[in-house]
Amino acid sequence: MFNRVMLLILLLVSIGIGVWLYKEKPWQWENSDQNMLTSLPMLPEFVYQNEVSIEKFLVADRWARKNMMSADAVGRLGMLYHAYQFTNEARRSYTRAQELQPDEFAWIYYLAVLEKATFRFLESEALFRQAIILKPDSAELWAELGDLQMKRARGDEAALIFARALELDPREPLAALGKGRLEILARNWEGAIALLMPILDDYPRLSLAHKYLAVSYEQLGEIEQYVHHQALSEYGSALESPLMKALHDLSINAILQGGDRSAGPALLQVKCARCHSDWRIDETHESRDWWASTVRRMQREAGWEWLTDGEAANVVEYLSSRP
Repeated sequence: MFNRVMLLILLLVSIGIGVWLYKEKPWQWENSDQNMLTSLPMLPEFVYQNEVSIEKFLVADRWARKNMMSADAVGRLGMLYHAYQFTNEARRSYTRAQELQPDEFAWIYYLAVLEKATFRFLESEALFRQAIILKPDSAELWAELGDLQMKRARGDEAALIFARALELDPREPLAALGKGRLEILARNWEGAIALLMPILDDYPRLSLAHKYLAVSYEQLGEIEQYVHHQALSEYGSALESPLMKALHDLSINAILQGGDRSAGPALLQVKCARCHSDWRIDETHESRDWWASTVRRMQREAGWEWLTDGEAANVVEYLSSRP
């Protein structure tokens, strides 16, 4: 009888411990592969994307789930989400890629850029500083950190960080833009011009540089230079690092083909004319790839709800096929 009672007590204790372990440490009871699968984001609802874009997501998602221990597969899924501004899904994918490959610079960088764009400044700063530890001589990283501090209205700190970036690379474009803006705020027009003019050698269509130069030349009374840079500031290009270009290029081919040229003129009037003058659009003749990249940038700035993938393809088809 005693042995039976002891066995019953031990059985109850074992059951109790098992229940506690399940509640406190469910990971010990669940299939580890299933945990990896559920750590990836579910596919979002696609509202503004076309068939080509959706297929890209389906392929990337399948590949990531098939190779769930591959930081590259999971990280590239995050890049695709990032390129289309599915923020939560991109964040989750990057975080998982970081867990799989903690010292890989790209996942830290992309997540830092994502957090900066979504105004999660503390998280972004921590990530940029983590990346700087890996690449302390990267002028681009210092410039990104300075730009972040500018967004946080920490001008004095930003100035020091921009100075460090420009010390590493005197032609670092984001640092020059940031320092140039600070010079304009200090009404140092000549200083802004001295910083920004050399940047145009490498980035002749950089819109923001032309905008700052137009402001400076206007204040100096140099009207001809003001008119020149003001025109170029209206319809130029944005600044993209090699890493960000690789990310943005993931979404380009979805609007390269299949557009309706006849729908282009009306869309230009409704969607594009709010920011760009007709004459500037009419006089710009570039390749189909260039127009696709530019239209994608407009989508990122205005939002996919303003210009869907179908509409973007129509605009690209029209702009790139004009005589």
